[in-house]
Amino acid sequence: MADCRQFGDIEVTAFSAGRCKLDGGTMFGVVPRAIWSREMAPDDENRIWLGLTCLLVKTLDETILIESGIGGGKLTKKYQEIFAADPSEGVAKSLGEMGTDPENVDRVILTHLHMDHAGGATYLAGNDFRLTFPNARYTVQRLEWEDALGADRQTVRGYHVNEDLLPLERAGVLDLVEGDMEVCPGVEVFLTPGHTRAHQSVLVHSGEEKVCFVGDLVPTSHHMHPVFIMAFDLYPRDTYRVRQEVLGRAESEHWLLAWPHDPDRLWGYVQAGKRGNYTVMEE
Repeated sequence: MADCRQFGDIEVTAFSAGRCKLDGGTMFGVVPRAIWSREMAPDDENRIWLGLTCLLVKTLDETILIESGIGGGKLTKKYQEIFAADPSEGVAKSLGEMGTDPENVDRVILTHLHMDHAGGATYLAGNDFRLTFPNARYTVQRLEWEDALGADRQTVRGYHVNEDLLPLERAGVLDLVEGDMEVCPGVEVFLTPGHTRAHQSVLVHSGEEKVCFVGDLVPTSHHMHPVFIMAFDLYPRDTYRVRQEVLGRAESEHWLLAWPHDPDRLWGYVQAGKRGNYTVMEE
């Protein structure tokens, strides 16, 4: 599943790097199953299908990948079964099908460092973890990096430090940024805390046209109700506040939003509904 669009001088392709399953209850937090199951139907184990969406951005100067998927080929068979992750799927395979060699990626931007977003940054070759994108720089918030490496018992399960993160540090390819900044002309990152303390989203713009990869601030198009907040979010009050701010900007400035985990929609435009809710506009 892929959709390529031209925004001025910038080409943006939203594409699937596979899919996985997670418990539906954790994806919707305090929302009762009777309500969230109308949005996303669970299986017999209460799991729902989630997409692993990435963006490939080609500017005049750089080829940029936003997110890297779960890296299912590195998961043990136990985790492959738990997440229903197909080890044959992955970001490198998807890019190859679109005609892009991983060696031609100049930069990878990660919204945060949980395994379903950073896992595809490396792959297992024998007993060694190697960089999937050997010529790329990796843009990560410095505080997110510090939190990932210093994760406590409550948060450590979301990070696969030895497999996903330390190989990047050893290779010296990290660009640790602090707060909002322009990564290159037409591409900027901005802080959207809530899911993690230093979660970032990515805004791509050319003229008046804007595309925003929101990351886990809004994981799917079914999470645009203000109280549909994941149990995984470490700072849910920040999620509530920041999500409303970003969705408000997305509507008023006509952003095209890309969601990381929607199994059916790669992206879409939004409009305000009732009681703080937002919905997807039909194009």
